[in-house]
Parts: sequence; C-alpha cells; structure tokens
Amino acid sequence: MNRQDSNNPLALWLALLVLPILALAVYLHFDKTPVPDAPEDLIQANSTALDAIPQRVNDFKLATPPAPDVPEAPPVVTPPVGLDPEVARAAVHKVENGVYERATAMFEQEPIDVDWAGNYEQALRDMFSQHQGLQRVSINSIRCHTSMCRIEVFTPRDADADFFTAMFYDGLATFRAGELKAEAAITRRMEQGMTSVYVARKDHTLGFY
Repeated sequence: MNRQDSNNPLALWLALLVLPILALAVYLHFDKTPVPDAPEDLIQANSTALDAIPQRVNDFKLATPPAPDVPEAPPVVTPPVGLDPEVARAAVHKVENGVYERATAMFEQEPIDVDWAGNYEQALRDMFSQHQGLQRVSINSIRCHTSMCRIEVFTPRDADADFFTAMFYDGLATFRAGELKAEAAITRRMEQGMTSVYVARKDHTLGFY
C-alpha cells in the first residue's frame, strides 16, 4: 500500500458523511419503537383503586364523630322595668278578692239540704280532728248547704294559707280511703287573713270561677 492511497481525501469525506447518517437512522429507529403496554392486571388494579376513593372519603366522613351539640342558651327573662312589688301584690289581692266575693255570694244564697249537710259537716270535722296537719289549722267555720260545703280558716300569713291548702287536699285524698275526695277550690282574702275552701257535693260542680 503506497502513501498516496492512505491519504485519499475522498475516502475520508465518505466516512464523515456515513457516520451522521447512521446515527440519524439509529435515532429514528428507537424513537419510533412503541412503548410496551402496561399489563392488564395493573390497569385494572389502578382503576379499582381510583373508583374506591369516593367510598373511602364517605367512610371517613361516617367514621368521624359528629361535633357535640352546643345547648342553646336559655332565653333571658327581663323583669318589667319599674314594677312596684306593692302594686303587684295589690293586683293579686284584687283578683283573689273578686273570686272570694263571688263564692261567698253563691254559697250564702243557696238553700240547705239538712240531712246531707249535717252528715257531711260531721265527716269534715272528723277529718280535721284526725289529720295531723289539719290539727294545726285554726278553723273559723265548717258549713254545708245543698251543692257544696265551705270551710273557713284563719291564715294570717301567705305561708299559713299555703300550708292549709296542702294539708286539706291531702286530707281529702287520704281520709277514709278517699271517701270525701271531691272537686274543691280555694279562695282567699289575705287582707283579713282568711282562706275559704269549697268542696262540691257528688255530681255537682263549683261555678264561681
């Protein structure tokens, strides 16, 4: 091989031209190679996981304990401005006196059924004498007419009237196994320290309220 053949410039240029073409061919070959598809089971697993996300969110919401109920604040009751206790007391007494007067008028106008009245009066006196609480009550009178009886007692204080009322209703319910139990109503005239209780005869009602 002579020196002239080894330094042939045409062969060198051909080599330089072929190398880029080969490189471009290799690049285009790998660039067009399709990416292998993912396995079917992996796709199905991912799809199932995505579908389960909303249910997991709901499960979380259900598992999360609800916030404790905060009780509503009770309504604020504002007393009337400038209400005089004496004025209020006078208004209550006025109503009580009106009922007391109506009951008294009805009772005084009623005729007396002597047989029934006498027997029922005695039964009421027996109740007062045997009931421990009623024994402490200061009786003014026990009278019966035709459809009702009236028991008047001295009650100088409101506490006395309240005590008598409680004891009297207890006596009606318990004396002789409730033999005297009947419709009853209380009337008061507190300025005079008097309380009257009316008891209706069986099959009768009190009509002064």
